[in-house]
Amino acid sequence: MSSFIQIALLASGLGCILNQSPLSAEDDLRGTRPNIVFFLADDQSFPDHAINGNTKVPAPTTLAFSKEALVFDRAYTGQAVCAPSRSMLYSGLYPIRNGCFLNHYSVRSGVKTIAAYLRELDYQVILAGKSHVNPSSQFPWSEHMNPVREPGLPRPVIPLAEMDRFIANSGDQPFCMIVASEYPHGPYIKDTPFTESDIQMPPYLPSTEGNLRRATQYYASIAQKEKEFQAVLNLLKQHNRESDTLVLYADDHGADMGKFSVSDRGLRVAFMARWPGKIATGRTAALTSFADFVPTAIELAGGTVPENLDGKSLLPVLSGSTSKHHDYVYGVSHNQGILRRSVFPQRSVHDGRYHYVRNFNNMERIERERAAGKAINYFLERGAKEHGLPEEQLFDTQADPFEFKNLAEDPLQADTKARLKAVLFAWMEQQNDHLSEDGAITLFAVKKHSLNQTEKQFNYIVPEEHSAPVAGLVDPHASTQPNP
Repeated sequence: MSSFIQIALLASGLGCILNQSPLSAEDDLRGTRPNIVFFLADDQSFPDHAINGNTKVPAPTTLAFSKEALVFDRAYTGQAVCAPSRSMLYSGLYPIRNGCFLNHYSVRSGVKTIAAYLRELDYQVILAGKSHVNPSSQFPWSEHMNPVREPGLPRPVIPLAEMDRFIANSGDQPFCMIVASEYPHGPYIKDTPFTESDIQMPPYLPSTEGNLRRATQYYASIAQKEKEFQAVLNLLKQHNRESDTLVLYADDHGADMGKFSVSDRGLRVAFMARWPGKIATGRTAALTSFADFVPTAIELAGGTVPENLDGKSLLPVLSGSTSKHHDYVYGVSHNQGILRRSVFPQRSVHDGRYHYVRNFNNMERIERERAAGKAINYFLERGAKEHGLPEEQLFDTQADPFEFKNLAEDPLQADTKARLKAVLFAWMEQQNDHLSEDGAITLFAVKKHSLNQTEKQFNYIVPEEHSAPVAGLVDPHASTQPNP
């Protein structure tokens, strides 16, 4: 055989090899069935982390963890309030679709959650700590370890003794353990070692004496959370489970001037993943969502991800195959069923740089409707006045990370606004949202903190003439029932 033919055959064979589809890096993770430990902090804002530039916050555990982990710089929940954020994380569905878009509310009937998905894949699925999700029948944990009271602390702590017992006896069956801390959520620890000089305030909070004093207590509660996270990491090391366990850390949503809103300071969360020798380390700008946890866990466990989920598996990002994930993430807010209860439904869409916000209840709309001769609902006008925001907002979060400058009326941003607005309303239709661009604003029948209920302890006073039962209240699930 001539050397020319030999070379040609070699080249042909090499061409066949190069044209084959090699296994991607994420395929090496799929079906590996690691243990999964997800530590979820409660009410900590993105800027209040050492990993995000705060040099004073007491965060030694998360800072050390970040050096062994993949840190997500663009991770978002879909609603900045406890029950909706957790329900989204555990269901893989945004709040409107899973039904829990008001605090203290439940997911809709038929919604499947992480406990059911992973138990079907022969995992033990444990909730250790705070729940705040309902109904229990749709969160069929293998075991729920309740938080425990500790003298001198304002909130319960994670159940370390039970967690220790479980991990020591878990055997060969893999487990997923959600460790839901109650810190740094208020009421904060009053006996604080921090002084006002120890505080690094975010730019959106004025450094008043009251804010600084409150922040010293907030820092003490962050320190308690860091202590709990370190205890969890110590348990894994003690029981020699570090090498076969994917550890995830996240805050459920932001706190001051972010909670209950769709601002970046509410929806953007600290999120990190560590699995030594198995996943990438460093930082990623991939745009990710709390809805991604369920499909990620399912793929790791060797299951098939249902097509109806809003999230998608993070394995390509975790493996280092890509730095891109979602084109857009979305935000929801209502402000009913909470202490303040000033009706203010919002929706938002974020492309990783530009953030478009639609405020459906606003004084611009109120005045338009009043001029058209429409009757104005007292509670809607009250909510619009209290929030005082315009109908549309647009922020360049690259140039303006704390969202001080509204670009919605900037002619240079008209195309960006139009694009994001179209994307947002298309998504809302897909989610079967009860809101539309010009449709009526729904008032909901809620379980706690009703609109007409004066609660002086929360500084919520309703004038006598508006204290009668509110007419036309709608059941939240019925208003957003998926199309057949």
